[in-house]
Amino acid sequence: MKKASFSLLMLAFALVVSVSSCSKDDDTPTPVTPEVNPIVGTWASVGADIAFLLRFPPVNADSIWAKFNANNTYEVKSYDTAGTALTFSGTWSANKSSVNSIYTITLNQTTPSAVTSEGIFEVYAASPDSMKYEVLQTNPTLTGFTGPTPATGFGSTAGPGLQPGWNLQRYKRLTSN
Repeated sequence: MKKASFSLLMLAFALVVSVSSCSKDDDTPTPVTPEVNPIVGTWASVGADIAFLLRFPPVNADSIWAKFNANNTYEVKSYDTAGTALTFSGTWSANKSSVNSIYTITLNQTTPSAVTSEGIFEVYAASPDSMKYEVLQTNPTLTGFTGPTPATGFGSTAGPGLQPGWNLQRYKRLTSN
């Protein structure tokens, strides 16, 4: 009798454990949070962080503020040494390359004029987070110029009178959006 009682008790225990471990919640998939592209956020480039070729006429850039939104729109404000602002806006798309943590980026500017630019960027941990960014206008084409690629790396934009690194921009993150 003791043996039968013990067997019934074990059977009841096994039934309770198996029933309690099978809940409806187990069938609900965990939602996947889409990965946010590291360029999303607000960025500033000031002083020596501004690409060398943008610091002189005709641009005379004093500071550049860029906001890349998660909905793939962007706005860039470039201030010259007189404090005059020029705003660029449009859409962007980016893809992680197979080279380290470098991404390719395409910018389809709509204002102040329709232009396409392509290049590369890399966000890296610093205090605050920082970004290397190098793009070149590809449409309309700038004859004789070639833009950077993940394989050629940063500072590789080439063209008449352009020295290596002159088109390399550095940014510091102000906010994540």
